Amino acid sequence: MKTIFTFSLLIISYFAAAQEFVLIRFNDKPSSATYFANPTSMLSQKALDRREKYNIELNMQDVPVEQTYISQVIALGIEPVVISKWFNGIFAELTQTQITQIENLPFVQEVETFVKSNGFQKNENYQVQDKFNVENEVTDFVYGTTEEQITQLSLDYLHNLGFTGEGITIAVLDAGFPGVDVANGFNYLRDNGKIKGGYNFVDDNDSFYTRGSHGTIVLSSIGGYIENQYVGTAIDSDFYLFITEKTEEEIPQEEAWWIAGAERADSIGVDVINTSLGYNEFDDSRYNYQYEDMNGQTAFITRGAQIASEKGIMVVNSAGNAGDSEWHYITAPADGIDIFTIGSVRSNGNPSGFSSYGPTADGRIKPDVSARGSDALVITPDGNIDTASGTSLSSPIMAGAMACFIQAFPEVQPSALRQQVRESASHFNNPTNQLGYGIPDFEKAYNNLLSVSEVSSENSISIYPNPTKGFINVQSDKEIKSLQLISVEGKVIRKNLDSTQIDLNGLPNGIYFLKVELSNGRIQFEKVVKK
Repeated sequence: MKTIFTFSLLIISYFAAAQEFVLIRFNDKPSSATYFANPTSMLSQKALDRREKYNIELNMQDVPVEQTYISQVIALGIEPVVISKWFNGIFAELTQTQITQIENLPFVQEVETFVKSNGFQKNENYQVQDKFNVENEVTDFVYGTTEEQITQLSLDYLHNLGFTGEGITIAVLDAGFPGVDVANGFNYLRDNGKIKGGYNFVDDNDSFYTRGSHGTIVLSSIGGYIENQYVGTAIDSDFYLFITEKTEEEIPQEEAWWIAGAERADSIGVDVINTSLGYNEFDDSRYNYQYEDMNGQTAFITRGAQIASEKGIMVVNSAGNAGDSEWHYITAPADGIDIFTIGSVRSNGNPSGFSSYGPTADGRIKPDVSARGSDALVITPDGNIDTASGTSLSSPIMAGAMACFIQAFPEVQPSALRQQVRESASHFNNPTNQLGYGIPDFEKAYNNLLSVSEVSSENSISIYPNPTKGFINVQSDKEIKSLQLISVEGKVIRKNLDSTQIDLNGLPNGIYFLKVELSNGRIQFEKVVKK
């Protein structure tokens, strides 16, 4: 009887102290005027330059969280996991008592929980394992081991033109980077000062050459180089290395750490983010996502990735490795509207069995495109060249390719670059749930843009009203040859439009792109918002 009583007390004590991972969202940012008057106090000049190049206005998301609000929350004994300016709040673990206490603070708008289902239940089906589903095997290699995975995309065409990522900054958000500071395969990056810094958000320190080796092999796909043996897809890019993934367990804090990493990447001015991570199932099943949550709007990490994209960053993400499991769908943040989601193929171009399927829950085509993920060539922390399999590799291979494409056309909007790559792909006219639009051809994408007589950021086209409830008008100082209306996932909705007034009635509210081809050969992409 005594044992039963003790056990009952433990249960009561547990539920009284049970914690939830939440976002404490604040009402406002009282100091915003001061920051807007001094933009470099909140963003680097490189970040400001990116916004200016893409005509992105500063907004409240760029302003840091009000320090007096943070201090008052900490004074209540709450320890922040992440302080987020994009979400204007604090990610933290709170008891129900603390949630009630916080909700009563006058400057708190709401406490938004990560919990998706009622009641705690240890997810017995989840086991700590290689969550990235990367399989390694040692192989004897000869000259040009990465040739197939590069030529499969015709990326060698860009390399031969001198586009190898020079001047483009890539942030890799992953699980760890051991060996990058010593291994031979990363000498080129180190010797040329290409690793600009990093941070370990999991342990909250500057030690990023540590933890899981997954990030090391991911980085090698982009920046690895061994003369006559191995060439990554964008070896002349600059890199920031951020640890946001905790391999020992699957917890919602990882989403918050990713958001912190993306915010840091934005503030220092990166051009590309690669993330070979995905989330749908956690140790604590209360936080699990369902397929209907893969809608581009629900998962915190997806919402953060979308904001990063809206800041002008090319966000590239793996589709996921669940293609041959019960959950065979893409995972967050691969469901994001403007996230460039990458599936995996074999050397023969067929889809990898493990590559996760789209579409998103709201019907958008995902993945966007696919690249080599089966038996891809990588460099391990000990400096050896191995093969590995997973969309964890197809994503960085594509991220490096996009860095080269940005270098080739630095003034073209990221959305337009993504669309050109989709249109160059093998299945553009018949996309599939596993391949998306297929395998891109960067030679074709490059020449399609190069054929434009002027590729510049100058806008000779005006569209109004925008946003619109129904019709938009298109005007240009040059004769308009053709118009195409394209959905955010790259599907051509209407083409060969011969009118300068376009009817959007009957289409769902949201974002679209208008592809305008002028008589002089110039092509422009304009964002259209239907409300």
